Amino acid sequence: MHRKRRSFFELLFSFLVFGILGYLIVNYPPTFNFNIDNFNLPVLPLFFILVFSAFYFLFDVLFASRRRGILIGGFICLYLALRYFGLTHPLFLVLLIVLFGGIEMFFVKRS
Repeated sequence: MHRKRRSFFELLFSFLVFGILGYLIVNYPPTFNFNIDNFNLPVLPLFFILVFSAFYFLFDVLFASRRRGILIGGFICLYLALRYFGLTHPLFLVLLIVLFGGIEMFFVKRS
């Protein structure tokens, strides 16, 4: 079985991103804006980018599949976005699981 050389660095990068994400969660509220030369950058898109990249790299290493890393990272980000907007009914979680399970089945069946 062929082993990827860069998986160790991806795992380290994943832990680094989780550390940055933890720092962001502890020190900044969701409504905080970074001010850069009269430009307000909200912290929420940065949060979702960090969540996606952390879970993408982690599951890319665990499953040795970029596709599954993207699917799981996207699933977690979409679930957190739904929770942020107040859509907390359990049916939404079931629909997300069915949606991402169907996408995974589509790609498995196709290859």
